[in-house]
Amino acid sequence: MNVIQLHNVWEMFRIKFIEQGKIHWENFWALKDICVEVEQKETVGIIGENGSGKSTLLKLIAGMLKPDRGKVYVEGRVSGLLELGSGFEVEMTGQENVFNLSSLYGLNQDEIKNKFKQIADFAGLGRFIHAPLKCYSQGMFVRLAFSLAIHMEPNIFLIDDTLAVGDEEFQKKCLKKIFELKEKGMTMLFVSHDINMLRRLCNRVILLKQGRLIKDGPIEKVVPLYTHMVGTKEGVGILECKDLSVVFNNGRIFLNWQDNALTSSSGIYTTFCINTRWYSSGQAEWKLKRETDTKLTACGTFYQLGITQVWKIELRDNAEILLDIEVESEYPLEIEEARMTAMLINEYNQWFTMRERGLFPAITKENKQWSSILDGSSIRKCIAVQAQEIVDKNIPSIIFEESDSTAGGAAQLFNAEGWVKSRVLQFKRNSVRNYSDSEDSRLVYFSGILRLDIKDIQGYLNTLDDQNVICSGPIKLRFDRGHIEIFYKDTPLTKSGHLTLFIRANGRWYASDMASWSVSKINHTQLVAQGRYASLPLTHEYEIAIQNERSFVVKTSIEVQGETQITEQYARLEGSERYEYYYSDYGEGKFPERFMGYEIDMLQRCITQGPVRLSSNNAALPSCEITFSQDVDNFIKIFNSDVSRRAREIRIEKVEPERNEKFLPGEYPCFEIAVALDESTQCAPKPSQKMIAHKKLRVSCEQGQGHIYWAQRELTKRWGIYTSLRSAGRWFGSYLHCRWSVEEENDSIVCVGKWIYLPIVQRWQLVLEDDKVITFKVRMEVEESIEVDRLQTNIMLSEQYSEWCAGKGRGIFPSFKGHVDDDWETVWSSCGTQVIDEWYVGALDISEEERRLPSIKFCPQQTEGTSSLNIINSDISHRGRVLQYLSQGRRLLEPGQYAYYEGKIKIDS
Repeated sequence: MNVIQLHNVWEMFRIKFIEQGKIHWENFWALKDICVEVEQKETVGIIGENGSGKSTLLKLIAGMLKPDRGKVYVEGRVSGLLELGSGFEVEMTGQENVFNLSSLYGLNQDEIKNKFKQIADFAGLGRFIHAPLKCYSQGMFVRLAFSLAIHMEPNIFLIDDTLAVGDEEFQKKCLKKIFELKEKGMTMLFVSHDINMLRRLCNRVILLKQGRLIKDGPIEKVVPLYTHMVGTKEGVGILECKDLSVVFNNGRIFLNWQDNALTSSSGIYTTFCINTRWYSSGQAEWKLKRETDTKLTACGTFYQLGITQVWKIELRDNAEILLDIEVESEYPLEIEEARMTAMLINEYNQWFTMRERGLFPAITKENKQWSSILDGSSIRKCIAVQAQEIVDKNIPSIIFEESDSTAGGAAQLFNAEGWVKSRVLQFKRNSVRNYSDSEDSRLVYFSGILRLDIKDIQGYLNTLDDQNVICSGPIKLRFDRGHIEIFYKDTPLTKSGHLTLFIRANGRWYASDMASWSVSKINHTQLVAQGRYASLPLTHEYEIAIQNERSFVVKTSIEVQGETQITEQYARLEGSERYEYYYSDYGEGKFPERFMGYEIDMLQRCITQGPVRLSSNNAALPSCEITFSQDVDNFIKIFNSDVSRRAREIRIEKVEPERNEKFLPGEYPCFEIAVALDESTQCAPKPSQKMIAHKKLRVSCEQGQGHIYWAQRELTKRWGIYTSLRSAGRWFGSYLHCRWSVEEENDSIVCVGKWIYLPIVQRWQLVLEDDKVITFKVRMEVEESIEVDRLQTNIMLSEQYSEWCAGKGRGIFPSFKGHVDDDWETVWSSCGTQVIDEWYVGALDISEEERRLPSIKFCPQQTEGTSSLNIINSDISHRGRVLQYLSQGRRLLEPGQYAYYEGKIKIDS
């Protein structure tokens, strides 16, 4: 049953104009020939630009206006929020206004008294319900008006976008009440500019423009038309070709296919961050220029930034949309992060990349924020979506593809909030910059293409991927915008940055993934790629050739177009963390199992010739042998990366001629890198751990840590026997900041350790004299002058040792503490007034006999007056008893050989 009917309704206002002191009147038709019917229990949205007649339409239904032409029929009591404060008397209190206005709805005094408490409680005005309305804020007006309207038990409820005035909590309260009224079957008409709110409330929407009814129908049909029309006219343009229409509207693109919206109300837009502040393309002032019927250019000015975004949009016959976005600035510009975002309809439920695919999770009301489906940790050139198994709508697939001219983009996927219900496709780039010294600075923000209605998405992506891939037998190489990815039997051997070039030119670092690349595939085993940099007059070139099923060669060069200062160049190969060992003619070893907050130079030297090899005990990873050309002054370093990249890194650096940093126009060779893969050869070095034994006593040493065992039980803990020294206020320990080689000689172990960050080498010798005595000697070689203030030799013992001893003194170890500094807690020290007959410190275990550990004594040879013996309790995290020999006092060590420590460790069962 229709409860609202408008037949051929016209509404006119007589407007008084005053121009140059002269008065004249004009007729303004606010509504023109409106025909609308609303059924009982229906919720209808009304949208349109300001001045389109939305509020006038509600006033006619409310009976506040009479039509000049046509008929309006309304069945039932009408209430709602139209003009703010309409009917209120500002000199009267809130309570007086409630009683006064309620009577106009036909309520008697008893009915009003019964409802007053409900009205006052919902409005939440407190004592102000008894204050005159002239003391109310605008938000308080809304609270009272809304509360009064909903408690009048109307049959028809009208809302004219007034809720935006109230505070956030009251808005939530009102919306909750509106949904309750809808569930109870109340007829509602809702004027709003909030399209997402209308999606939640209404299935049907009426679109008005300049007083005329443009569209009346399902929201998914009307909203796309609205997005075409709303906004500044100079910033709106439409391109159409067959089934596809593309609407640019003031910084946003909307896609429609056979009159079905493919984008949500947010469309496709840009966001970017400059100086930690975010901006959206919708904030610019836009002007359009139509180049042809299928091509337009839009310029958006951000006056607060002094920059302009230029969008070039071209629609092709085969449902392809070319999109190029540049940023123009009057000064050198750096964008900290740039995003290109497409908000698509919820019906898209399957996604693809060139190497991944999956289904979108369902979006529910519980989704309060964007949820990540595919993050931007990997560089992806394109991403695709389709509406799988949806037969009632003709929804084409969409492939969003970034061109090679945009460097380093990472495609990612999200589900939007539950009330938005959008699939989010996004390209993200970090540090988009142009350091040109010219008057005008221009940079490429985004360049790509949208392809619609591709039937075989996976086949298309495979073809796209194949353009940048060469292979032979088990070897496959993929070039991806400045990176070379290496695969062997489809197992990735590289990760993160893969094989990347770096160059420091004109005072700044550039990575090859910052360039815009063009790729030419010569044949299935060869390709050539050229990369150009914004505001840098040079081109990088890769020549990649697979020689056979086990090896390939990468040659790189630069072509300089204008005089350029180049100070450093290197190529970085980031191998899988599953590689465990490294080998070279200058040293070999095992990579640390843990990654630190900084990268570690494994050999602390430049390798000037011979191969470098990575290997693993993992059968899926072949050994990887890398050689380099001697003709261009290259050398190699081996690193363990930091924890963020978690890779085994081979860095090939180029030595530039001294005092020849300025490169004139021409071609220059950079690197020639040969890689050989061999699954039959493993190059794991000999185990670095060595062990010596005598009856019950065993001693082992590995990576700057010595460990003591008695009858198969370890007496030491964590770092065991170790040395540490302090320089420039920082501690350096043998167990962490060194690289070690270990040798075994009969009843002795010899270890040589090179400090990573200090010019120091230590040589350890541990000798078993018998089954109760260990001799420990340390010598130190200083390669460059260095200042130190503390030199320590330590033994960390098990916390099972409960007593300490020093000469004739004995005591109980205290409990471990949680809040101590780096020096931990000193229990006893020989410095100061302490005098001992015998120069040692020790520890005892007083537990029951079968569990008791033997006593242990640390007996250094006393050599200087600044030295001391200490007994230390570690913190609660390390839980160890430490016996320590300390030599302290600031001193400058000149290059040469030094006796660091000599003494004995005695075991007594």
